Amino acid sequence: MTSIGQNIKRSFSDGQKILKHAETHNSIPLKSLTITIDHSEKSSILSAQSSTNNIINDEYNSDSKLPMKRRYARTLSIACVSYRLTKRKKLCQRCCQINDIMCVVGLLGIILMIIENEITFMHVDHHDNLASWIIKLIITISTIILIGLVVYYYYFDISLYCINNSIEYWLVALTGRKLGLMILEILLCSIHPIPRHFPIDVYSENKKINSNLTMTNHSTLISISLKYIPVDVALGLPMFGRLYMWCRFITFHSHLVQDASSQTLGYLNRVSIDFSFVIKTYFHQFPTLCLTIFCTIVISIGSWSLRACDFTSVNEHISMLDAIWLFIGPFTTVGYGDLTPATYCARGVATIASTIGVLVAALLTAVVTEKLVLSRWEKYVHNFVLNSELAKQRTHQAANILIYTWKMWYLRKMNKKRSARYITMQRKFFESIYIIKQIKEKQRKLTDNCVGVAELMMIHRETSITIDEIVKQTSTMKLKMENVEKKLDGINHTVQEMYKTLNRLLDKRTS
Repeated sequence: MTSIGQNIKRSFSDGQKILKHAETHNSIPLKSLTITIDHSEKSSILSAQSSTNNIINDEYNSDSKLPMKRRYARTLSIACVSYRLTKRKKLCQRCCQINDIMCVVGLLGIILMIIENEITFMHVDHHDNLASWIIKLIITISTIILIGLVVYYYYFDISLYCINNSIEYWLVALTGRKLGLMILEILLCSIHPIPRHFPIDVYSENKKINSNLTMTNHSTLISISLKYIPVDVALGLPMFGRLYMWCRFITFHSHLVQDASSQTLGYLNRVSIDFSFVIKTYFHQFPTLCLTIFCTIVISIGSWSLRACDFTSVNEHISMLDAIWLFIGPFTTVGYGDLTPATYCARGVATIASTIGVLVAALLTAVVTEKLVLSRWEKYVHNFVLNSELAKQRTHQAANILIYTWKMWYLRKMNKKRSARYITMQRKFFESIYIIKQIKEKQRKLTDNCVGVAELMMIHRETSITIDEIVKQTSTMKLKMENVEKKLDGINHTVQEMYKTLNRLLDKRTS
């Protein structure tokens, strides 16, 4: 981290020498305008140096009239920016590579933990055998490697932060938040089932297993208490927290992060393209797929956690199918009741499952609602069809009113006002009037439903355009009125002059 600041300081000191040379000889040696770097960094910025030299030559050819100090400051700033961009790209690639390795190592540790626990579940007393001990040793080695990768990742992350914010000393970039996140990740990755003791006597271990199986068959075991949980399970379940690294994996490999144009748009609009933004875009584009993948992962992890924490009446772990059935109950916030958690650990997993189930139900409701909502053009077609049907019904009822009116007039002319036929026609006449009122109300509501946000924006835009045109016309009319007033003043002045001239002529003639 300090080499970056030292190189930039060294380049500025070289620049002072170049500036003195320019003042004495009235020229600048362009070959000396390269930032001195270490041998390990030369391969990463060769292209930046060549492009920088080309830009420097162009700048001096086009800006030869500028003062020497300004030209030197501009070329030096271009060199520094080119170096920073190249270094930033390299650091982003290294962070992505290290995070990929972390994801693989973390997932390997989770898989080995599940295999080791499944081997241990076959023994009632949860004693280690040689296979489980070897697997735990491999998990411990992978955990040590993972912790080293976490520290290595944060080293490059802090270096990237220094490059982005032009910070020379890396301790300035090591904020309390970054330090806390790094310690939290190290603590989360360090939790794993450790090999406690080496199984030496395999024969006695097999003999103990057979005796335990005999005790199980005769149902002489004492029931496990609610507080009981195997040590390997208690240390293994937090290992699922290592899946947070896949969130960074999704972010680094997203097209939104890899595309330079999207990054530029994000910086210009002050939108941070992080995991939250990426997952929102994926849920917006592929809601069904994202929700299915999320539910599958949650059900798989939660079901195995229930299998590891819960026990049957004979002190055996429940089967995977029973664990899935037990997890689906609280996950769907329904609960069947035929299977219940037997330990506090299993009850805690069921509580977490019900909490996540409420979240998934809300997401599912939002996805289904979005799928059922008509698009703008579909809504236009649907409203046009409904409006056409209502117009036909209104025309039909208007024709019925005319028919019933004519029949009522005919019966009244025939002096049959009290007849049953006249009363029926009168009833149908009023029913048609009532139906037309209902149709008008439906058409009014349909018109209101057609007006959405897009239509309101269009109306607002058209209104704004109309107002602007009226303002322009008003200003034009004001100018014209001012011109007319000026012309009227001129005409008035001319008339007065003519009046005075006529008076003089009349005075001369009378005299």
